[in-house]
Amino acid sequence: MRIPMKVLPCPLCGYDAPDADPAVPASCPHCGLTSADSSLRDKRPTAFGGIATGLAAMPRGLYYLSSTPRVKRWLIPPLMLTVAAFVGLFWWFWSLVSPLIEKVRAQPTADLQLPEGWWDRASDWLLRSAFITWLAQASGVLVFLVVSSLAGLWAFSIVYEAIAGPFLDEIHGRLERRWFGKNPRDDLQRPTQLPAERCARISAVLAVLSLAAVGFWYWKSGWQAWTVLVVGVPLPFLVAALVHREYGKWLRWVIQVEGGTLWVSVKAAIVAGLILLFFLPLKLVPVLGYVLFGGAAGFTTALSLLDIPFSRRQWSLRARISFTLHQLPAVVAYGVVASLLFVIPVIGPVVMVPAASVGGLWLVCRLDKGFMRRSEGPSDPAPRARIPAP
Repeated sequence: MRIPMKVLPCPLCGYDAPDADPAVPASCPHCGLTSADSSLRDKRPTAFGGIATGLAAMPRGLYYLSSTPRVKRWLIPPLMLTVAAFVGLFWWFWSLVSPLIEKVRAQPTADLQLPEGWWDRASDWLLRSAFITWLAQASGVLVFLVVSSLAGLWAFSIVYEAIAGPFLDEIHGRLERRWFGKNPRDDLQRPTQLPAERCARISAVLAVLSLAAVGFWYWKSGWQAWTVLVVGVPLPFLVAALVHREYGKWLRWVIQVEGGTLWVSVKAAIVAGLILLFFLPLKLVPVLGYVLFGGAAGFTTALSLLDIPFSRRQWSLRARISFTLHQLPAVVAYGVVASLLFVIPVIGPVVMVPAASVGGLWLVCRLDKGFMRRSEGPSDPAPRARIPAP
């Protein structure tokens, strides 16, 4: 696997292509400077003309998700894992709240300090009534459901986006194969020819074994439970990597790539947080302040949603910020649309997160990247050896 010191992105696909030249047809080894998709063959939009391109990214993402064969199946595992995580969290939180509701229901009438007389007797009868007891319990459950649902809707998209990352990465590869005839990231980095579907099936089986260790730790206690957790979770993957050498190569590559990606993504998230913090006082400015803060929020949202296409191309944090600033109108328009659609209950995170991710991939390929080649300089400082003429 070759990791360039500096990436010279192809003007079209964005992958490292030092010899790509728009004046020379097929000079990019990854995409040949052409695409099977007509929208990517069009002339690159100007900076401010890119606003329409940014607004079109989300509809484009939905279109590619619905029209590309064998990609929707990759959305099922992250959805199931996210739902399972929230069901487990809900059940754990209810186990903490339900005893408090029982204590309130079991509170003696005298402790309520009701006034003497007929109101005291009527209140005592109402509190002892089975209907009122059920209503009190149902109200507690209802309040719990409302509060937890609001918190869940706020956090669902974040958790879903984090879990869906590897699956969306595979979807990106299939779309690039549709557009360019190949998955350029595989040619540049993938250390084995083991099919992605087989790697996914092996990993799913190993994940079930690891979850069994997590279940044992959850239901048991003591040092034995912690030993099973620490040893049992990674053990199936270690054994599989030793037995199946090709899967082991793939697993090491995934850990290496995801580790490097995570570090760059963390730095990008810190930058996005600082930008939001810097623009927070704008919300105090009437009317115009909210518009400007919405633009800043759209920019930071786009910076996180474009993480997968950026990471697949091994762009540094400097290159990512350079691209987003140079294409600011298109990027902000894309981020604002994504932010508005994410707040739609259930549909927002489940449908719009993958649509925004795929739309972001299309946006990266659609916008101009030629300026990045001029700013980055040579990718490989070592001189290339000349092939002598026969």
